[in-house]
Amino acid sequence: MIWVFAVTFVLLAVAGLLVVVRLLLGRSTLDRIVSVDVLVTLIVAGTCVGMGLQQDGSNIALLAAFALLAFIGSISTAKLIEKKEPYR
Repeated sequence: MIWVFAVTFVLLAVAGLLVVVRLLLGRSTLDRIVSVDVLVTLIVAGTCVGMGLQQDGSNIALLAAFALLAFIGSISTAKLIEKKEPYR
């Protein structure tokens, strides 16, 4: 069972590296905003996998609140940027 957690952590780490590359090389501001949102989602997913590995679910509410705030922040920032930048 431990190898499932190890494979999951490796896949999340690879996805995180790809998202960081997209964050650094993104063409527009909206690309960067979406990559930050995906990075936050990957961090929350990695923390959930770690909690499953330790069999400790005490931070579920905190992670849900963090993910919700990150999502709302990304949406509001995207709306503000969308009004300022022309479509490409």
